[in-house]
Amino acid sequence: MKSPLLVFTTDFGLSDAYAGVMKGVALSINPNLRFIDLSHQILPQNVAQGSFLLGINHKYFPNHAIQVAVVDPGVGTDRRPILLTTPCGSFVAPDNGLLSGVISSYLTSVSAEAGLVELPSPLTAVHLTNEKYWRHPVSETFHGRDVFTPVAAHLSLGVAPEDLGEPVSRVFFLPLPQPVTNGDEITGQVIYQDVYGNLITNILAETLYGLGNVAVLIKNRRVAGLSRTFNDNTHVNGDGLIALAGSHGYLEVAVANGNAGILLEAGEGEPVTAVTHSS
Repeated sequence: MKSPLLVFTTDFGLSDAYAGVMKGVALSINPNLRFIDLSHQILPQNVAQGSFLLGINHKYFPNHAIQVAVVDPGVGTDRRPILLTTPCGSFVAPDNGLLSGVISSYLTSVSAEAGLVELPSPLTAVHLTNEKYWRHPVSETFHGRDVFTPVAAHLSLGVAPEDLGEPVSRVFFLPLPQPVTNGDEITGQVIYQDVYGNLITNILAETLYGLGNVAVLIKNRRVAGLSRTFNDNTHVNGDGLIALAGSHGYLEVAVANGNAGILLEAGEGEPVTAVTHSS
């Protein structure tokens, strides 16, 4: 049997010791662990961005993976630490909306407002109250090291979820901004900028297929048509901008061998409109 797998997603960055220390704590509890870093480059305190990345990426890991997600501006407050169990793995995280992207695919309808939602079957959650499985003393400012990682490591050793705390039926849900359709226009926004400067929107690319010709508008620029690849020169505007369906399934704006974020001086929250017409 393969060694248990921990997957880390945080806003800690790579220049400080925080991410490395969590792995050290995990290994001190279970020396046989394996690690994968999904990302430590979530923008600081940006819970929505962390939720988006977890939502589009968590299903690429084995179902037995244990994911430790820490984007936690409310660390040390009364926000709950939780364990969420899903068919696609277990998630140890603050109950602040960070797991909304994971939960949303199981919901029949998504609330437009932040707040508690009932967990649908087959999801279950536990409020992590059993301090036996924490690292002591517990810092009020680093629960990633002292609560979430130790719990995940003990979980990898076979500790049952019900031994880690108290079952809860509702968790905090933070809805992502949703595109708005008005006639032949779909208006969304940039939800994430990757390391290449590609501007990833919240518009599902599949909603644009079969609707005729598509033009994408951003920062007073217009891109006519969707490119197939980053180096497809069929639909390039005068600035070198292209629009295409990213590997994650969302519409994105990019510059081949360049940086759309820098070119447009645009980032998260920037409005993007896709206009469709039949001829």
